[in-house]
Amino acid sequence: MSRDALWFSKVNSSPLAFAIKRYETWSSRFWIEGAVLVSSKHLFIFFLITIIFAFLLFYSVSKLISFNKFISNLVLVLFFIALFPIASLQSAGFIATIVNYIWPSALFAYWLMIDNQRNSETVASYKVIISTFCLILSVFNEGLAIMLFLYLIIRLVIEKKEFLNIYRLICLLVSFLSILNVLFCPGNQKRGISEMTHWFPTFDHLSFWDKLLIQLDNIASNLIVNHNLMGIFLLLLLARAVQKRQSLSIILSGLAIMLSKISESLISKPLGTIVKHSSGKEFNYNITSMLLAPSLIFIIILGLVVFIIILLYGKSSKSLIAITSLGTTFATGMSISLSPTLLASADRPLLFLYFVIIFNCVVLLDDMIEFNKNKDKVVFKKISE
Repeated sequence: MSRDALWFSKVNSSPLAFAIKRYETWSSRFWIEGAVLVSSKHLFIFFLITIIFAFLLFYSVSKLISFNKFISNLVLVLFFIALFPIASLQSAGFIATIVNYIWPSALFAYWLMIDNQRNSETVASYKVIISTFCLILSVFNEGLAIMLFLYLIIRLVIEKKEFLNIYRLICLLVSFLSILNVLFCPGNQKRGISEMTHWFPTFDHLSFWDKLLIQLDNIASNLIVNHNLMGIFLLLLLARAVQKRQSLSIILSGLAIMLSKISESLISKPLGTIVKHSSGKEFNYNITSMLLAPSLIFIIILGLVVFIIILLYGKSSKSLIAITSLGTTFATGMSISLSPTLLASADRPLLFLYFVIIFNCVVLLDDMIEFNKNKDKVVFKKISE
């Protein structure tokens, strides 16, 4: 019990009435707000549902990356526990953050698993119906609403004419309604005004590029300095390149690691200065110009990562999955740059990106030591064909 949950636990209202009121005055996360209220008042229910969703998340990811052996799934879970920055769940309190992000992530992952199974096998109708319901619930989190939209665009490019079917049209409808929910929820608009006054009163005076620079460096700071997930991912790419004896991949991986080390000293100070002065009404806009150099370095690192993945896996389904999963979650993290809470939200909007980086690390690890030799074909099979 900490932070937001302490306040929720003192609310004297039914979950439904509270969710409606919050929708009108604070957030488009309708059922999630009610769920946080219930979780804050009934810890046993919170623990039980969280355990169920944790199993659902890992089960869905295991199926998505075709991990079929006990040892492979054990490595998946242990590697996730070892790498996941648990401190990221503390900024708004564990209960609020888990309900707002982990629960919807598990629901979205389950839908994603069923959606991919539909491309290679016949899936029972009841599973499709359940997964679609899970999708509807998950996209009340605006980050997942954006992710669904980007995912469907990728699917449209892959499937082309085959995309036009009743199921896909339902998914498009869900995506369309979820975006409308975020844009026109009365609570979001009122919250935006309130949050801007409190956290970043001069936010509207920033240029679009300044906002992008701030969030780009915020992501870089968390991936490179605070949690070093990028460093671990780059080391695994280097190890895989060495194993495959690809000289160019080795050189580029080493260059990316070197650049990430250089950027460590360039990122934190200017970003820290912006965080310190963002709540003041006399914000110096010239501060954002200090973010240009570390931003360029980070963009180069991201470009190198994409190029290295293509060198290692070619035009295969594996490279497509790695690049698109990283790209969509990164774009979702960047979307917060349009909100005045881009700094106040800490790294909560980056949790989806953390998940994907860690899961891609596990896939790289599997490629190197082959702890899951008898794997099924991975998703997006049409690309490899």
